[in-house]
Amino acid sequence: SLGAPCQLAADMNETLWAYCQSSLQNHLYENAIFLAERLCAETPSEASRLLLANCHYASGAPARACAILGNCSAPQNRYLLALCHVKLGRHLEAQRALLGSASPSADPTGTAIVPNGAAGLYLLGTICLKVQPQPPASLPRDDTNERSRAVLYFKRALELDPYLWSAYEALAALGKEFPPPPLP
Repeated sequence: SLGAPCQLAADMNETLWAYCQSSLQNHLYENAIFLAERLCAETPSEASRLLLANCHYASGAPARACAILGNCSAPQNRYLLALCHVKLGRHLEAQRALLGSASPSADPTGTAIVPNGAAGLYLLGTICLKVQPQPPASLPRDDTNERSRAVLYFKRALELDPYLWSAYEALAALGKEFPPPPLP
């Protein structure tokens, strides 16, 4: 019967996935990469590519993770791709990955829906601060478009996750008002 080989392949994929996750949790990155590569060879999909890219990212190889995620469109893949670009200092590419657009200016009002909810919005806010032009120290700092968008992203992140302390810190560092943190 054709069902037996299909079930065997599904069982093998589940096994590879589980042992790869276990290797990642135990910081056995080379083993996790090997298992994820096998999984990608058996089942080429965005999910298996995300697992392999996570292995490379965790092992300190964001450039390899970028190469794996390059033409992926799933939200989780775009979020990890943005993280990789940030690690590599490629902030405009990180914005593009999160916004799903060729132009970071495609979201002038800071209302785009980005991957990974509050975490994605926080990441986008931090990226906006990194790509804004820095005025000379002798001039007063003006709210640039990127800085204003960063504030919007941080505030939206807090609406989704009021326990995202990093967003409170970012708003405080910018001298902006923010809602009071929730009580535990």
